[in-house]
Amino acid sequence: MNQGFILNSFWDDSKPHPLEIYGTSTQGPFLLRFNNQEPLFFVGKGSSIPQDIGHIREKDISLRTFEGEPVKALYFDRLQKLYEGREKLSQKGIRSYENDIRPESRFLMERFVNGSLAFSGDYEMQGKLKVYTNPQVKAEWFRPELSVLSLDIETGMDGSLFSVGLSYFGPEKERDIVFMRGDADTQLDDLCHVKPSEKELLEKTVEFINEIDPDYIVGWHVVGFDFKFLDNKARKYGVQLNIGRDGSQLELQERNNMFYANIKGRVILDGPPLLRSNFFSFKNMKLDTVANEVLGLGKDISATGKEKVEEIERRFREDKASLAFYNIEDCRLVHQIFTKLDIYNLIHARSMFSGQQIDKVGISTMAFDHFFLPRLHRKGYVAPNVLDMAREEHSAGGMVIEPVAGLYRDVAVFDFKSLYPSIIRTFSIDPYSRLKSEVNPVKTPSGIKFSSSENILPSFLEELGNKRSKAKENNNQALSQAIKILMNSFYGVMGSPRSRFYHSDLPTAITTTGHWILNQSISFFDNLGLKVVYGDTDSLFVKLNGGEDVEKMAGDLNYYLSQIISDEFKCSSKLEVEFEKKFEQIFFSSARGSDQGAKKRYVGYSKGQMSFVGMEYVRSDWTELAKDFQYSLFERLFIGEPLEQFIKSEIKKLESGVYDKKLIYTKKLSKGLDEYTKSVPPHIKAARLLPLEKQKRLRSIRYVITKSGPRPASENKDQPDYHHYIEKQIKPVAQTVLQGQGLNFDDIHTGNQLSMF
Repeated sequence: MNQGFILNSFWDDSKPHPLEIYGTSTQGPFLLRFNNQEPLFFVGKGSSIPQDIGHIREKDISLRTFEGEPVKALYFDRLQKLYEGREKLSQKGIRSYENDIRPESRFLMERFVNGSLAFSGDYEMQGKLKVYTNPQVKAEWFRPELSVLSLDIETGMDGSLFSVGLSYFGPEKERDIVFMRGDADTQLDDLCHVKPSEKELLEKTVEFINEIDPDYIVGWHVVGFDFKFLDNKARKYGVQLNIGRDGSQLELQERNNMFYANIKGRVILDGPPLLRSNFFSFKNMKLDTVANEVLGLGKDISATGKEKVEEIERRFREDKASLAFYNIEDCRLVHQIFTKLDIYNLIHARSMFSGQQIDKVGISTMAFDHFFLPRLHRKGYVAPNVLDMAREEHSAGGMVIEPVAGLYRDVAVFDFKSLYPSIIRTFSIDPYSRLKSEVNPVKTPSGIKFSSSENILPSFLEELGNKRSKAKENNNQALSQAIKILMNSFYGVMGSPRSRFYHSDLPTAITTTGHWILNQSISFFDNLGLKVVYGDTDSLFVKLNGGEDVEKMAGDLNYYLSQIISDEFKCSSKLEVEFEKKFEQIFFSSARGSDQGAKKRYVGYSKGQMSFVGMEYVRSDWTELAKDFQYSLFERLFIGEPLEQFIKSEIKKLESGVYDKKLIYTKKLSKGLDEYTKSVPPHIKAARLLPLEKQKRLRSIRYVITKSGPRPASENKDQPDYHHYIEKQIKPVAQTVLQGQGLNFDDIHTGNQLSMF
């Protein structure tokens, strides 16, 4: 049998073979198409189904609902008829089950196909594509070498298309090309090919993509900007963007001010959303910023705003070869970032373990469905529809032990490795074991029962945990991270009312057990004469007395918890406590406007290195002024230097204009500018001062506060309001530290010491 990796799949009612699975193999790209699959859902076995529902047949099956009612399957020849049928049944008060599972998803999950497969059958060639009709398919683990094309366009202020950069990275070759608009049809050099019209740029781009035939097309805002722009131009000139592997067009859709794109047989990887969905964070998501942080490289044009646009316009007029270099460098940067962060391996591993195709690996509810539904069916049950779930009360979150604000020395951090997955394994928690809770029951500390013998998820989590340990031993960070993301997502799905498997007992059992474990651990440390100064969900911060063997302490706590769990609940503990690190000093911040300690806000110090959690230094909504000031302030606090003179000096520098470039706020816009009517915050006032063209689809704004009010950073020529920055950026950061030292910011700033007497 052939082996292949799935790139995407579709169901298209208009085709004679509506189910299509596109992928790539060592023999090249392929399409598996089927006309022998029928969309289906389930209804109660005793339901009388009217003839006008549109189904083609009914079948009795040996499955039942969660309530124990036997069901039968209704089959349809078209997906649209299924949608119409489920609506008619709903109107008649007849309940259906799993009517929201797409047929292409059901086809793969019921065969336990996760990301890759094996297939056999006859094929015909369609261009470079091998097309198989109704092949035999089975699950198979396979990893091919995938080819990447990075795409970037340059445009003018007048809305014209200057150039299209295309950088290809394949297993056997690499190739760069830039199609540039100019006066004649010529080639400036090996890189830059000049074409006399926008229409020809589009046609050459389509031709090149189909010739080079990539698996991935990557870029930076490539969907919402590049493809959207190219699609608009293509419509204007009547050019077909036929870049699908079957010759189909690029599909571009807008939903909730977001753009989504599909290309049959190819996967689009868009930098910012891809990095966010894989839990990477940066100062901001500009290509230049991320390239600097990840690669230590910058873009060829370092200017921003108006100056950047003017330089691009100048190069287009006077130095097209230089613009082509800038264009292709942006293409290369995206691929280099993905390679450095090991994104390609990470998303492949996530696809292989979650069963979701590359562009959907971040949708955890779909991943849980893919894993759980076929196994539930083999246990004899069908699941409800997502929209039919009762929205019950939410469970409590993770336990937080709030700290007393201030500075502490010698604090050890103990971490529960994968706490929630460990709780699920220990107490056999999953939707199926809840249904079977009377069979060999086990109770959680809160008294919720599950079956210790009839369950699905615990053994899978154990398997994942073992694979993650092996991946870590082999230093396979991408695989380890992919497994960690999947394991942690399962609790989130069971605790989400958007899941078809939601029941309040599931998240409640997990979180209350987590609370119980932390409380038992606090008692353990109390018995040793040690105080837990802070705790949050799966970690405890313990003030040491000096001389303790922290590694042994972690082992002793593991044994202590396993004995209690065995004695009280007759379970085998899967918990694992690790000594994570020791802070020589740690500062817990107070809540704003209070003397009480704040959760998730602290700065730790060890071996000359500082760790900031939840502080202004790591938050995107504070200025560089505040971040740099906070970093330097804590440096001095931890090494014992006086703070007063430093604060005075920083204020003086601020007022003299030294820090003018650090005064920019960055805010995201949650809605359109015209939707702010009752209350208009400063960033909206600034955004409304931008030229109208820049206001369109604005998602974030960089602005400064001046004596004339908020101004867009790119347009501002007014003097900053230094008093504002002292009161809103310097003072809050400083006062957090000063109040623990018995000092007051206003006294230091104004020189007034009266309040001290």
